[in-house]
Amino acid sequence: MASEAGPVGFSLARALQAEKIPVTVAAPSKIPRSVNAGAKTDRLDCLKLAHYAAKGLIRPIAIPTAEEEAQRALLRRRHQLVDRVRQCKQRIKGFLLYLGHKETDAIRNWRSDCEEQIAALPLLPEGRLTIESHLRELRFFQQELSEVARQLQRLNRQAEHRTVIKSLTSVPGVGTVVATSFHLELFRPERFQRSEEVASYLGLSPTVRHSGEQTPRSSLASCGQKRLRSLLIEAAWMWRTKDAKVGEVYNKLLSKTGIAQKAITALARRLAIILWRLSIEQRPYRPV
Repeated sequence: MASEAGPVGFSLARALQAEKIPVTVAAPSKIPRSVNAGAKTDRLDCLKLAHYAAKGLIRPIAIPTAEEEAQRALLRRRHQLVDRVRQCKQRIKGFLLYLGHKETDAIRNWRSDCEEQIAALPLLPEGRLTIESHLRELRFFQQELSEVARQLQRLNRQAEHRTVIKSLTSVPGVGTVVATSFHLELFRPERFQRSEEVASYLGLSPTVRHSGEQTPRSSLASCGQKRLRSLLIEAAWMWRTKDAKVGEVYNKLLSKTGIAQKAITALARRLAIILWRLSIEQRPYRPV
């Protein structure tokens, strides 16, 4: 049986595996596509998928267990709530700007006295009701974020996760959020045989486009969890700052590429490979 990964999750695949039925789940972006778009129906898609699977043209992806899938969903919920909190703050700032009120430092940086300064603004009754509605929405998402964060902390204290998280956070610049995201998104790290596979899975592997005598161009492959990739790049900046030898590596990369974004992405790729090895060996980080 072959299927595409989609919004229905992996329940069917796990049920078939439990019945000893061979299952292949493929990433939609990795399924061969015709150059010219032809007729498309569910029936034709199934026939094409069956044909590709029979010919061995489909590379299967790992099927998480129900527990791994649920833990990853909790982590992604945290990321969603972080986005909601940021969006609420942006809407409040935008609404105050719309009403013609100058943004203070407290509001711009959202300090602890921010709500007090907003309450002191001279607003019309309807404007006051609107801003209070925005603030209630913000408090709700902040409360939900705190609750989900506590649940993730409780998860990290479990025996199966505690040692791995401790190993990952031993890397300078890698905090609990980055370690938890890496650990849960890269479930079963031992399934990767080479570091190149890890970089490709995370979307940190460059894709080279070169034809004829044109100058080769490269860009990151459009795959993997974008949030985890951005977290690794942020952690790479901190890693560079806190480890002098890593800073030297970054400077060498920068001298070759001449572009800070490319250099830090290459450094993030190295960081991801180190975190992968630490996840498997479950040992503290040793400076490069």
